[in-house]
Amino acid sequence: MKKIFVILTILLALFGCGGENRKEAEKTNTATPQNSVGNSASNTNQAANNTSQIPKSGEKVEQVSETNFKDGLPKGWEASDPEKENPSTFDTKDGVLKLKIPSGKDLYGENLTAPRLLKTVSGDFEIETRVKFSPSQSYQGAGLLIFRNDNNYLRLERGFGGTGGGDSGIRFDKREDETYEPVAMQDKFPTEAREVELKFRRVGKDFTAFWREAGKSEWIEVGKVTNSYPEALQIGLIGVNTADKITAEFAYIRLLPIAE
Repeated sequence: MKKIFVILTILLALFGCGGENRKEAEKTNTATPQNSVGNSASNTNQAANNTSQIPKSGEKVEQVSETNFKDGLPKGWEASDPEKENPSTFDTKDGVLKLKIPSGKDLYGENLTAPRLLKTVSGDFEIETRVKFSPSQSYQGAGLLIFRNDNNYLRLERGFGGTGGGDSGIRFDKREDETYEPVAMQDKFPTEAREVELKFRRVGKDFTAFWREAGKSEWIEVGKVTNSYPEALQIGLIGVNTADKITAEFAYIRLLPIAE
């Protein structure tokens, strides 16, 4: 009997250790997917939703500042591509930001994978950039982004095609909750220019978009929207591509205060 009792005790001890080991393994396997990128759309959307956490306050734009890319990506700006399996690349080795955008990158509907370079600011501002871009397929676009969250943003781009159609030109789009619509399309502002300058101006609740060909002095108003965005927003650059891979080159980002 003593031998049987000893054997049973050993077996119970071994089984108990195995159970604890299995529990530890289950914890490890459960945690692993949170740190890796899977194939499901939910993983992509979860990554994209991480960009929605906008701070309640940001830098006030109180003087003119120009950011170039001679020393790499600038401090205070965050480059991101929510889709980790097929990422865009942010190349600054030539002193400009070359954003190399693979196919499938968008900021429309449930596809929130467009690469972006953003900074949080508060209050009124102007933001300008110069982009070298030659889109030729629907949809390809590159330009400026005003981002509140995944469901509320403004896009001003040198683009081709897109919602509502249109060939080569400047387009201004907005998303408000579940509604996405163009404010102005390429047929109103057609251009084949390879380099253009784009600008957003915020004054209170009003956001006005402008464009001009590089080297020109006069800004052309593209459109204006009024909304209830908070004081703090993310602003910066975006690239979108649902066609063949393409590269957008940004020369600088300029922030300006609004004159009293």
